[in-house]
Amino acid sequence: MLRAAFIILFASIGIQAFCQDGKFPQTLSAGVEFRPIFPASFLKTGDQEAINDEYSVLVSPTFGFSAGMVIRYGFHKRFALETGLSFVQRNYNLTVNRAETVISPTATTPEYNSETDFTIVGYEHPIKLLVFVRLAERFYMNAAAGMNLTFYPSDIFTSDEGQNATDQYFKHSSLRLGFDGKTGSDGFISGGAIVNLGGEYRTKKAGNFYLGATYQVPFAPIYRSKFQYGETSYLSEVQVMQLNGSYFTFDVRYFFHSKPIAKKEKKKKKKKSKKASSNAD
Repeated sequence: MLRAAFIILFASIGIQAFCQDGKFPQTLSAGVEFRPIFPASFLKTGDQEAINDEYSVLVSPTFGFSAGMVIRYGFHKRFALETGLSFVQRNYNLTVNRAETVISPTATTPEYNSETDFTIVGYEHPIKLLVFVRLAERFYMNAAAGMNLTFYPSDIFTSDEGQNATDQYFKHSSLRLGFDGKTGSDGFISGGAIVNLGGEYRTKKAGNFYLGATYQVPFAPIYRSKFQYGETSYLSEVQVMQLNGSYFTFDVRYFFHSKPIAKKEKKKKKKKSKKASSNAD
């Protein structure tokens, strides 16, 4: 996956270098986006479960979102490079279950069920190559592919110890992983491949309106989660789960109206020539 992403990145740079259209004015556009995140089991963005002889753990993604800014550099009538910076919040529901356990003929440990939520926060920096197809005078379809760098600021720790009527509790910790799926100095940076499909309506003066969908697959698991069930004088074995970090979003974007870069350069040259002529006088 990592090798494929770098191939896409270098291909984007190569296309930008060799496919510039002299007749097409280069443009630079800025915009904002909001992307609700939805779990989808068939895309491997749904529930993850870990089970042993004592207890089971279920981690279920719930509704999350991403919001940020987008910058698009158009260098050809059919191609553009896109980047930006987004805040991403992924929400999870954590359920721990342990069946009633017989300790002795006269004693049992009651059934234990606990449910809590935890959140993963990240900051994403995508680099994508876009291909445009014109369907009508102002309506375009586009497809994009590239890589995504995500920065995770913190590890996660949750527990319900001391919050129950009984002495039963659980402990949960999730540690950040790097590009190789291991903890280390690069644990706060994760990478992934990203693909996008959508359509946009380009107005004359009011900017561009975009609707689409995005699917991201990390190169490696993003967090390593550990779980333990405990009682007053007992602590179970640790269960480990790798959070895969894949997600699927619906995308809503708005791009402000942009002017060709070439026109701006010509205006600057005209201003310089006017200053030069005034100095000569």
